[in-house]
Amino acid sequence: MDESKFIQIWVFEPGEAGQEPIGRDELVEWMTARLDRSRVFTEIVEFRSPLAYPVWRTAEHVDVADHIRYLDLDGAGWDGFTAELARIVAAPMDLSRPLWELHAITGVRDVPGIPDDALYIVIKFQHAIGDGVEAVGISRRLFDAPDADVEKPEPEYVPPGLVRQVAAVPGQVVNMLRAARRTKEAVAELDALTASGEIPPAPAAVPNRFNSPASGGAVVVDVARRSLDAAQAARRTVPGVTVNDFALAVVSGAMREYLRHHGELGDDPVVVASPMSLVPLAERRRNPEQASNQFGMILVDLHVQEPDPRVRLEKIAESTAQGKRRSRSAPAMIATTALDDYPWWMARRVVAATHHAVEAGTGISANAMITNVPRGSSDLTFFGRRSLEAFNLSSVHSGFAMSITSLGSELSISFTANAAAMPDPQRFRRALEDSFDALVSALGSTDPDRPTVPVG
Repeated sequence: MDESKFIQIWVFEPGEAGQEPIGRDELVEWMTARLDRSRVFTEIVEFRSPLAYPVWRTAEHVDVADHIRYLDLDGAGWDGFTAELARIVAAPMDLSRPLWELHAITGVRDVPGIPDDALYIVIKFQHAIGDGVEAVGISRRLFDAPDADVEKPEPEYVPPGLVRQVAAVPGQVVNMLRAARRTKEAVAELDALTASGEIPPAPAAVPNRFNSPASGGAVVVDVARRSLDAAQAARRTVPGVTVNDFALAVVSGAMREYLRHHGELGDDPVVVASPMSLVPLAERRRNPEQASNQFGMILVDLHVQEPDPRVRLEKIAESTAQGKRRSRSAPAMIATTALDDYPWWMARRVVAATHHAVEAGTGISANAMITNVPRGSSDLTFFGRRSLEAFNLSSVHSGFAMSITSLGSELSISFTANAAAMPDPQRFRRALEDSFDALVSALGSTDPDRPTVPVG
């Protein structure tokens, strides 16, 4: 199974004066009462056959206490907290039980904008549970958000017996060959449309220090925190620019500075892969259920060679628009969904070969993965405590992963990287903060009350 994980961090306000701290037994009782909020909490992934895709099965027993960790960092600062997050990210998950963990962390001190007695709740999911939007939905149900969605139960799929699975192999091979042929034809059509100028070309990534795979090495994490209101005000000064474009421009400035510091800022493009909806906004509004999960991966050139923040933002917005046009084209859709028609035994080999190519540095399509998942309003509660902030972390096989998150009026940009690729994560975090400030300034907007995190 893929090693990718979602880690969500929710920060809740301190308890009232004189209130007893939340104990581990209370956490277990609280979580036990909420197991029905999502099937993820009570189901396991079962590999019943090498010929059939794994299936979800309800666990006979869930030992809630075994999924919960309680840790007091005893006055540790931000760097101590991120070190603990790195350990949580790197730790493998036990595939024989439901794929979630809940970590309650206290004792984090001296973080500007966050009270010393705040409670940090870290929820860790394996990527098999769904995408980032689904992970956020699960957490909002868990924390009693008034607008939380209601999970729709899915019928349990029972694969056919082994005899029928073996008998189905010839048909699976035929479907796979047909999908491969469709893909070949789609790629040829895409190349022709690109050559004629009807569809923009995809940017070509060149391996750099960010492409060290996250597996097999020490992991580092950190988070830059800024005002979403400031980002909104700044991006509105450029017609057509979205918050996501703005955040990508912030990332671009940070990567530019980080590569420059290490003497590696050359002429090669820096490309990020970003999952985005392939359905136009108007269609998503007309048919939200049908369009809600139609996502694809677009490639965006960050134009790190451009020194002017405003010009770089405009170029990134154009690159993002081109990526959407290319990804939404019919041949691109056919090519990117071909694996859906592959049987499990072959799909697994394709994924393994892709991972091997990434590790060997011969098969990269991007230098980093960036996700953007809004958390919505901040009206969540935990033992009567209101939520203050939230951010995501992602761990992916390909190495450098970033997550753009918003909760209420807070914008955070977090990252996970291999320590060998990024031995100085605090420098990159400061580069993100400086890039945000420079971009806001270049666009003629200011935010004097923006929150910051301590410099390590």
